[in-house]
Amino acid sequence: MTPKTRDDIAGAEHDWLAVDQDGYVGFFSSAGGGYAPDAYLQDVDVHDTAISVLFDMEPRTSPVPAPGQSSTPDDYWQKMAARGVYAFDSSHHGGPYHLLASPLVPASLKTLPEEVARAANRITYKNLSFSTLSTVYEELLKKDP
Repeated sequence: MTPKTRDDIAGAEHDWLAVDQDGYVGFFSSAGGGYAPDAYLQDVDVHDTAISVLFDMEPRTSPVPAPGQSSTPDDYWQKMAARGVYAFDSSHHGGPYHLLASPLVPASLKTLPEEVARAANRITYKNLSFSTLSTVYEELLKKDP
């Protein structure tokens, strides 16, 4: 585990997990420009491992694409939502994260594998509910953990 800085990850795709006030997990894909929390930067590997574990899981629910989003089975965000996780993406230019797919039935943190809980619990948003957000601004992500 080697901590990274924002400069280290600038321009490169980085994905991280967080848990919301309801105990649900969000998957955030930076697209090389989205905000990454300090807790993620401290241990990128724990998030990479957790995300691999999620992708190795069997789907547990149906993904619900956000309006205007694709619904192909090989879509990265649809796959994440099929595992019970809210899936957000940013832009390589930066800016907010946008919800691309929701799980029909979200998985509570306690029903997901230990590796997922370990990563997501490092970034807890006690004042956010992923089920009610279509856009997550950097200011919200910086303010809560």
